[in-house]
Amino acid sequence: MEYIYDIVLNFQDEYYDFYEWKREDKIINVKKIPIYKLTSKDYLNIKYNNITIDRNTLPKNNKMFLITSDIEVMGILIDNNGKVIKKSSLLFEESDDIMEDIDLIKEISIKYKIDKKINTKYLSRSNKEKSEYLKKYFKNIDKYKEEYFLKYLYYDIYNIEEDNIDKVYNSLITLTESNTSKMYDHLKKIELELKR
Repeated sequence: MEYIYDIVLNFQDEYYDFYEWKREDKIINVKKIPIYKLTSKDYLNIKYNNITIDRNTLPKNNKMFLITSDIEVMGILIDNNGKVIKKSSLLFEESDDIMEDIDLIKEISIKYKIDKKINTKYLSRSNKEKSEYLKKYFKNIDKYKEEYFLKYLYYDIYNIEEDNIDKVYNSLITLTESNTSKMYDHLKKIELELKR
C-alpha cells in the first residue's frame, strides 16, 4: 500500500477546488495517509455523486484516504458504513507532486453504490452560498409586510417604480435564479443603507 506524507486537506460536504477554500475553513495537516488509484470512471463517480463504498473492497480499514485517477487527487472521509461524508481537493503543489509519481501507485478495484446523482452544473462555491442565502431569504420574507423594502430593492435594481407587489416579488425571484450575484449584491447594499 502506498502512503502520502505531510499534506493539507480541507474536508467539506461538497468538493471544492483549493482556490475556493476560505480562511474560516477547518484546514487540517495530515502526517500520513493512504492513497488508492481508481479508474477515471470510479473517481468521477465518487467526486460528483453521493456514494457508499463497500469497505471490504478497500485494502485497509481507514476512514480517511486519498483517491487518484490519471488526472487529479482528492481526499475522502467516510463513515462506518462506507458512505462518503466529506471531500477535499489538495493544494496544487501537493497534487502535482503526487501526480509526478502516479505510475508507482497500483490501481485497485472497489465496489460502491451511487446513493444519489448530483446535478453537475458547475457553480462556484461563492455563487452556491449566495444562491442558498437568497432562497432562504425570499422563502422567509412576507412580501406584504416588507412591501416597501421590496419595492425599494426593485427600484434600485431596475430604476423603475412599480406598484404591483406581486410583479415586484416575482421579478426579484426571477433575478435571483438568473443572476444570483447581481441580486445578492443589491440586497446587501440596500440592507447596509438601511442600517445607517
